[in-house]
Amino acid sequence: MFEFLLSKQFVVVLGPAGSGKTTLVGSYGRWLESRGVKVGYVNLDPGADYLPYKPDFDIRKYIRVTDVMKKYNLGPNGAFIKSADLMLELGDQIYRELVRIPSDYVLVDTPGQMELFVFRENGPELLGILKRIGFPVAIVVFDPLLAKKPSDLVALKLMATVIQLRLDVDSIPILNKADVEISDEVARSLEEELVLMEALSREAGVRADLAQSLVQVMDDYRQATRLVRVSALSGSGFDELYDIIHEVYCNCGDLT
Repeated sequence: MFEFLLSKQFVVVLGPAGSGKTTLVGSYGRWLESRGVKVGYVNLDPGADYLPYKPDFDIRKYIRVTDVMKKYNLGPNGAFIKSADLMLELGDQIYRELVRIPSDYVLVDTPGQMELFVFRENGPELLGILKRIGFPVAIVVFDPLLAKKPSDLVALKLMATVIQLRLDVDSIPILNKADVEISDEVARSLEEELVLMEALSREAGVRADLAQSLVQVMDDYRQATRLVRVSALSGSGFDELYDIIHEVYCNCGDLT
């Protein structure tokens, strides 16, 4: 049996389209449930066609991208932007429904258009609602195909840091799809920061120099610095993912 927070513990899952974040919400939730955790599920993606979990709160009850397209005569991109703005008007309703979720551990699935959630006002506003109820932490999911060399790992960690800055919430970068092959150098760089720094020293150009400097800055300002590798399909890496989330809550949350 895992330890629990006295108030709700929110794990907000973000990631670009195709990173597998919705699949991760479903599989990580089932993994937690199999270990005795009562999990709640929240869907904040108004464009989702299918969810591999049963949401306790579903934004599609109020907003669907297809309906917004028809009502406002918008294309897909415009409809997603409008949907994001409409969420702001539902703040009180969202708060009332999230408070009633009968689980202390809640997984929050966010829109595939990550930039809309992070850089428009609905994302910070919704995180503000979660903070009124409990303690949120963000998981930032990336595709390993974006990590072909060590400096790519730094770029992914930097994006997680930007999300932390924008949403004012601790963020944990992870590589999903652990079955996808990555280079030995990248794999070793995931395990140890010293190996990452040595690998960066062998990369040529300004990009590598900048990456080395950013690693130090991120270490100074982020709670969780190691980059976890998981598989939403097989469940590999979920033990480590849980541990690092738990570390963040131990540092900032109210654990029993």
